[in-house]
Amino acid sequence: MQMTKSSLTQPSKALLILILLLLSAPINAKVAAILSHDSTSLDQPVRLTLQQEGEQEMSPDLSGLEKEFEILGRSSQQSISVINGQMSAKRSLSLTLLPKRIGKLSIPPIKMGAESTTPLTLQVTEQPMDESFTKTQDVLVELSLNKTRAYIEEEVILTLKLFQAPGIRGESLDEPSPSMSDTQMKLLHEEHYNSEREGRKYRVLERRYAVFSYQSGNLEIGGARFRGRTGKDDLYSLFNAPFTTPRKAPRIVRSESNKVKVDILPIPQGFKGNHWLPARNLQIVENGIEDQTPVFTGKPLTRRIMIFADGLMSSQLPNIEQALPSGIKQYQERPKFNDTPARTGISGSRQSSLTLIATEPGRYDLPAVEIPWWNTESDRQEMARLPAQQLEILPSPTPSSPTLQQQTYPQTTPEHTPPVSEDETRSTQEPSLTEETVSRDYWLTWLLGFAWLATLLAWWYSRHTNQAHQDEPMDTPTNRDNPDQRAWDEARERIQQAYANNEAIAARSAWLDWAQLKWPENPPNNLTRLAKRCGEGVSQAVTSLERALYSPSAEPDWTDYDVLRLIEQMQQEKRLEPQQERLIPLNP
Repeated sequence: MQMTKSSLTQPSKALLILILLLLSAPINAKVAAILSHDSTSLDQPVRLTLQQEGEQEMSPDLSGLEKEFEILGRSSQQSISVINGQMSAKRSLSLTLLPKRIGKLSIPPIKMGAESTTPLTLQVTEQPMDESFTKTQDVLVELSLNKTRAYIEEEVILTLKLFQAPGIRGESLDEPSPSMSDTQMKLLHEEHYNSEREGRKYRVLERRYAVFSYQSGNLEIGGARFRGRTGKDDLYSLFNAPFTTPRKAPRIVRSESNKVKVDILPIPQGFKGNHWLPARNLQIVENGIEDQTPVFTGKPLTRRIMIFADGLMSSQLPNIEQALPSGIKQYQERPKFNDTPARTGISGSRQSSLTLIATEPGRYDLPAVEIPWWNTESDRQEMARLPAQQLEILPSPTPSSPTLQQQTYPQTTPEHTPPVSEDETRSTQEPSLTEETVSRDYWLTWLLGFAWLATLLAWWYSRHTNQAHQDEPMDTPTNRDNPDQRAWDEARERIQQAYANNEAIAARSAWLDWAQLKWPENPPNNLTRLAKRCGEGVSQAVTSLERALYSPSAEPDWTDYDVLRLIEQMQQEKRLEPQQERLIPLNP
């Protein structure tokens, strides 16, 4: 049977339409993935947009992307449309991707609900060097050390400087990494300022670290990596140039620091001590014994000994070990540690509280405390010493008994008391005014009158003498106590600078240096003794500083004192002391 052309055409058309509908199904799929570029450079991010139609929630699985890309940002939006009474929803998620390597990278299918997107391919090439970027660096990361040779456990100051040109936004900055695992780094100080280099302005971030290496050898520090991007944020551009053409896409900027090296030396053979302590300065101070006298048997006596060290952390300072004489028991509390970072380095302190109890009265000699340490500035061994002290322990006081009172004041029994006549009893009870009594009172009145007149004349004379002394030029500590004007000015400047920088340890050192100038023959070796020698104002300031150093509770107000005015006021009070000694009291 022969078929006509028209009968063969109808089934063929129907089959062709069915095949076309099946082939076009992926085009009208409910999920899709779109890349903004098919090629990019290593430091140039791309945008991946994920689209989904329907009312279900959009929750894509992005775990496959994180293997080859870093997700820098994401934003989402949703649109709803109603056509012929039917509502349809469309959601989209935009991802900013930064390639992790060079080459042909694959974006795998991303599953969203029951469907997945089609895989995509991105070609990543080297970063093209812009000519302007080659001539002037936009970002610089520099590392430097304050010394190239140091002893083991000695403090080395590492300085990191990050230079950012205007228009560069920072995203991350890695910490420097040392090559030796047994190395400790502690952040000391951070500041921001503006600088200019080769005619270009930069914003500078400066960080200082204290580096302690606990093994000898060649230590190398580097690996400080910065990452940022060019251009300002979208909000800034919207308000400042809302009608301009779209700006160039932001560029990722990376920079890595240089490497610095320091030779770590072993402990020198000339050091003699049980604990290796390399420091710029080390001192021992004591507080507690002088304020607790007298001391009785069985009464606890608290002794606080603190070690200060510039260039060492508190964990490096040794424990106070002391052999006490028999008759005194010692109980040691848990030590207190404190680290004070500053721009010039770290200062550590360790406070040991010792409770002493004497079991028998007598005099006891507390031995001196000596700690050998290595001065890294003079490169020689020195000795920090706390002088020996003598304690006098008194017997425990007991209340007096009635028996002792009777022995001290014996009473006469009635049997041995002689009889007293009536006239003698009347004479003892009624005193008579004799001529001798009147004469004695008369001369006593005249004597008191002359004494009052002499006091008045002495007061008048001393007042005129003081007025004459006020016209004389006043002595200053410079020309009276110490002829070196520069030393006094530097001492006062160090005190004022320490208070301005809120550095308690530096303030303590400056006060003790000032005391060395004021009392060169017998200077006080701690703040407690210094406060006792000074006037009321300086004493309060020094005591507040001492509480800030020793007390477990904070003392934030120790910097509120005007120390220079208090020192001047103390000097004026001292100049008035000889004049006050010449005054005769009104009631001699």
